[in-house]
Parts: sequence; structure tokens; C-alpha cells
Amino acid sequence: MERLGAFVKQHRLWLGGLCVALVTLFALAWAGYTLHYAGMDQCEYRIVHDGYVEKQGLYPTDPAAGLVQQLPAGTGETLYGVRLMFVTDGMVAQGAFRVALEIVDGQTLTACDGDMTTLLDGAFVDVIFASPVTLEEGGSYQLRITFAPAAPEYRAGLVYGGGEQADPALPLTDPLESAAQPRTAALQYITNYTGTGYALKAFAPLAALVFAAVMGGWWLIFVRRAKPHVAFAFFAAALGLVFALVTPPMAGPDEYGHLASAYALANRITGQPGIVAGEQGETLLAMRACDAEYMRDSSGPIGILAYKTMTDELFSAGNSGALTATARVSPPYNVLVLQYLPQTLGILLARALGLGFHAMLLLGRLASVAVYAALGALAVRLAPAAKNIFFAAGLVPMALSLAGSFSADTLVNGLALVFTALCLRGLVRPGMLSRAEQAGLLVLGALLGPMKAVYLVLVLLCVPIPAAALGGSTRSRLFKALVWVVAAASWLWFNGSTVSYMLRSVDVERIQLVLLRLAPGAALAVAAWLRWGKRAWFKKAALAVGALAVVALAAGAAWVLANSGETLTPEEYAASIQPNGESTYVYSFGYIISHIPQTIKLLVNTLGSQLPRYLQGLVGALPGEPIVYGLEISWLLTIALLALLAWACLRPVEEGPLLGRGARWSMGLAVLGVAGLSMLAALCWTPINLTTIFGMQGRYLLPVLPAALLLLGENRVLCLRRETDGALRFGAVALAAAVALQSLVLFASAAYKP
Repeated sequence: MERLGAFVKQHRLWLGGLCVALVTLFALAWAGYTLHYAGMDQCEYRIVHDGYVEKQGLYPTDPAAGLVQQLPAGTGETLYGVRLMFVTDGMVAQGAFRVALEIVDGQTLTACDGDMTTLLDGAFVDVIFASPVTLEEGGSYQLRITFAPAAPEYRAGLVYGGGEQADPALPLTDPLESAAQPRTAALQYITNYTGTGYALKAFAPLAALVFAAVMGGWWLIFVRRAKPHVAFAFFAAALGLVFALVTPPMAGPDEYGHLASAYALANRITGQPGIVAGEQGETLLAMRACDAEYMRDSSGPIGILAYKTMTDELFSAGNSGALTATARVSPPYNVLVLQYLPQTLGILLARALGLGFHAMLLLGRLASVAVYAALGALAVRLAPAAKNIFFAAGLVPMALSLAGSFSADTLVNGLALVFTALCLRGLVRPGMLSRAEQAGLLVLGALLGPMKAVYLVLVLLCVPIPAAALGGSTRSRLFKALVWVVAAASWLWFNGSTVSYMLRSVDVERIQLVLLRLAPGAALAVAAWLRWGKRAWFKKAALAVGALAVVALAAGAAWVLANSGETLTPEEYAASIQPNGESTYVYSFGYIISHIPQTIKLLVNTLGSQLPRYLQGLVGALPGEPIVYGLEISWLLTIALLALLAWACLRPVEEGPLLGRGARWSMGLAVLGVAGLSMLAALCWTPINLTTIFGMQGRYLLPVLPAALLLLGENRVLCLRRETDGALRFGAVALAAAVALQSLVLFASAAYKP
């Protein structure tokens, strides 16, 4: 036992690595086993003819000669089999049957041999050919269905539609009949089929990538002792690639809309038409022919067949770059063009190489992953302290999932990490920020608001930076004022129309009138303060005047509230209800003002019932578009992710507080401000008859997650007795990989087709 203990102690690092490898292999085996059984014999169908009367069957005169069903002219699609509805005289027939796909001249291309006992009376049966066949453009094909019953009393035939239900172009005939009758068999094409081994074959490369990411992380952290930003760059790139492959095409949050916006930007960069209005007023996007067939105006399908379509088409090449087709899309999102630049570069590269839609989608996602990994690594490197917070916040599955899809939030999340790290650098690091760092604060402060309006309040993080870090008291005030002015100006320039829409039912003229009357008094007060501000008598007078000003402002606000708002008559409310039960009227500032009790009740109901889902959305426990798919990662992983974030906040017991009072207040206001504005923005899109706010998601809080964790880290109730950096960072990787694997299983096992 002593020798064994000494051996374990001497080689515990490598024994730990072996345990990690075994656990990872077990998790991969579990995922592969689940995928194998979820993906066996899955088919996708297309109706060819459905005009039939149930159990109106045609039995062949001679079972060996069978029946012949003409098929439509080929269109270039691949046919894996067909679905036919059989009749068997209400009994279980015994014997064999054969369905052969032939060219009209009688040459057999492929066939399916089956047992007649599988033919249920009046039910569709999947007939899978021995090998798939591509139906050439304009080619003539037919099905020949023959039977070999074990005894004469066993009969089988096909359900068909006759008379007006028949399609003259698709006749069903009995070769031994003297005259053809107008009839057509109930028929569907099997246009996609997984077989029995597809899931494991497709999963093998992804499993190898996940194993390499986890074991590479173990090697970097525990063997090489890599610097945090180096480890972060590797993990974000590897796991971002995993999520890019795990998320089915256009299954990310609003990915179809972001893809259309990025595609339109790529068109404009190359001097081609982007989004235009159609003849019926619809929004059309000029696209390549190979892209338009997959483009849709809704979230994409999920299920094992969505993955098969992606892998089958992933390596298609030689596609023309000409924009000869159009696709109907949603109006483009009102975001800064810069937010789509990484994905747009991927689209342009795919076009230049002649790659197909799915390769183009993957290249756009990979460009997004690369930019996010670089920004996250920069934030971890810049952070002067609490690097674990930036490491864990940057690697939550939600952030990686957004980076691995077409999303306008990828750049926002990465830049918010860098901005928070720069602000923390100014707060806690001795000395002055460099010119590059100050320029970074100014540029990022100007970009975050336009990228998404609610993130303007992040600029609060730079307010408590001490004057010494910005070159002195006067320079500090000027710099902070410049940051605020630039941020506010860019925010107003980009979000003015949105604010106007939200204020559409408020009597803005009365507000302007009140402000105009108060403006001269405010100007006089500032001038007086500059002239006599340091005198005692003036301070007393200013206090009295300030009290009167507060009363005047309260009276003005009451006057505006009393004359603003929006009300509906019972008739207007009843007429606004749509077939889905929602009202066409949504909350606005004016409606909120005149219905404050209803608004408060809505907020209370929302927080009481939806807060768990917001936490799930924050960490990435709701894969894909949660409103559409409704998938949920297990709560065990969700709790583990939340615990990991709490763990990242802990610091050694000997360390004192990291932030001063001003910094804590600024961070708290920034976190609450983003959360409150996000709720308000979602509220202004919520129908007035709903009981919870519509559209609010936890992922909107990702940019302030580092600030929230920094605040939580100031709590000294729980502390660390020893360093746990390596374990925490590897835990972040392991949990993200586990979420990716379960997301894959959920996506592959679910069934959703728009």
C-alpha cells in the first residue's frame, strides 16, 4: 500500500489526466449511443400525390407482373425511396414484395425487397431503395410493384385515387389490363434518409474535436501552465468551433435575420444589390441560386435530418457567384454594420471559393468565433485582477453559442469584456492608463451604445476611475466628459428612431415645453454656482432654491403625466385580438403612464415566473432559439454553471476589497440599468393582454455579467483558502463541452420543421 500511495503521489498529474480522458470518453460514448438510436431510419418526405380515398385499393391481376406507377419528370433531386399505402384485404399477408425504380424503357435503377408481413392494411409503408438515385432533370421514371405471396389467398395492392382524384400525368396501371383507367397511387418521395449508421459517422469527427478540446485544455492548464489569455484563446476557438458545428443551420437565436443582414452587407461591399422591396411589398434579398433554396424567413429545422442535410452539402463546390435568385427575408435589423463584419468576411470568402450554402454558413460562424476568441483573450490579458471572472464569463455556453452562430451580439459581448477589463485596469492598477488604453475606452464607449441601445449605461464603469489613472484632475474630468459626450452622441444618432417609436403615444410637446421653461433657470443656476459657489450664504440659498426646483419639477411631471397616456375603448380592445390570442396593441410609454398598476402587475408576474428561464438563458441552458424550440439543458448542468460563476468570484482570504465604494456603486447601477432597460425594451414589444413580458432573454445580460461577478466578489463571506485557478478554468471548459454535447443530443432528437 505504501508503494502504491507513493506511486500515485508521484504520478498524480498523469493519473488525473487519465481520469479526465476516461470521463470524457464515457460522456462521448453516452452522446454517441443516444444519437445512434435517435437517428436510426429517420426519413424526410415530400408529398407527390395525396388525392385518394382510404382503402380504395387496386390489386394486380398477376402479382408477379405487379402494378406500374408513373413518376413526375426528374428535377435533379435525390430519391432514397418512396412511401406507398398498401391494402391487404384486412389480413396479414405472407410472402415477399419488390418495388423497383425504373427508367420508362424498363431498365431498373434500384429496388427494395421486403416482407409482405410488414404491409399494414391502409397504412403508408417506407420503401427504402438499396441505393439512392438522383432523378435527372427531365428524366422519365416509373415504379414497378410486384408481389410473391406465400399462398393464393394472400393478396396485396395499392391505395389509389380515381376519377377526379387521379392525376392524368401520373397513371397507375396494371400491365394485364385491356384499357388504362384514370387512377394514381397515394405516393410520397423519401428525399432524405439517415439509415442505421449515419449518426455515428457524423458524430465521430465532432467527438474527436471535443476530446481534443478537453484534453488540450487539461494539458495547457496543468502541464504547460499556460497564461490565462493563451488558454482562453484556445478554449474559445475550440469550443466555439464545437458550437458552430452543433447548432443546426439557422437554429441560433434569430440567426435567419442576422444571416440575411450579413448577406446583404456582403452584397453591398461587392457593389451588388442587397435587400430590395418586392412587387407585393415584401422584403427580398438577392442571393446565389445555391443559397436561396435554403434561405428562410424563420428559424431553421432541427432534428437528425437537419444535420444530414448540412453534412451532405457541406463540401459542395463549383457554385456560381452570380446573384441570380431572390429569397424573402425579414427587414434587416437596425444594428451597427460593424457587428456583422466578421460573418460577412466568411460569406465573401465562401463566395470567392464557390462553396455552397452550408460551407458559407460555417465559414461565417468560424469568422465570428475567431473574433470573439481574440477579444476575450485580450480582455483576460488586460484584466489586472479577477482574471477568473473574465475567463468564466467569457466561456459560458451562451456566449460560445452566440459566437458560433450568426449573431449581432458576438461583437457586443467581446467588446463589453474588453471595456470592462480596461475600466477595471484604471480602477485598481497603480499608475496612469496608456494612450492606447484611454483611446480604447473612448472608442468602445462610443460603440457599445449604437450596437445595442441598452448598453449605453456601461459607460458608467469609467466614471469612478481615479484622476491619477487619466493624467490628473482636470484631464480626468475632460476625458470622462468626452467619453460621455461621444457615447451619448453616437447613441442618439443611431437610436433616435427607436426612441421616437417608444415615445409615440407620449405628449412630447408638453415635456419639451416644461424643459424649455426650466432651461433658463438651470443656466442661471450654473452661472451663479461658478460665480459664488464657494460662499456659505450662497450654499444656503442654493439649498432653498433647489428644494423649490424639486417641487416645480414634480408639479411639471404630474402635469405631463395627467395629460399623456393612451387608453382603449372596449370595442377597440376586442377588435385588436388576433387569432393567436394576442392583441395588436403593445405597451408604449404612453400606455404605461396611464396603466401603471397593470404594468407593475406584469413586471411582478414576469419576475416571479420567468426568472429561472432568464438564468438558464444567461448561462446557455436553452439551446438555439428558445421561443421556437423550447429545448432545455438539464438543471444539473445549469446549477453547475451558476456555481462555477459564483466560484470565479471567490478570492483568497488574505486579499482585501478590490473595488472602492464609487466603483461598486457604478457597477451596480450599470448592471441594474442594463437589466431595467432590457426589460423596458421588451415591454414595449409586449401585447397589452399578455401576463408576462414577451421577448426578454437572459442572454441580453451577458455584457454586464463580468461587472455583476466583480460586485459579487466583493462579498467576503466566502473566501478561498488556496489557489484553485487551474481547476476553475478547466471546470469552465468541461461544463461548456458537456452543454455542447447535450445540446447536440437535444437538437438531433427533437422534431421541428417550419
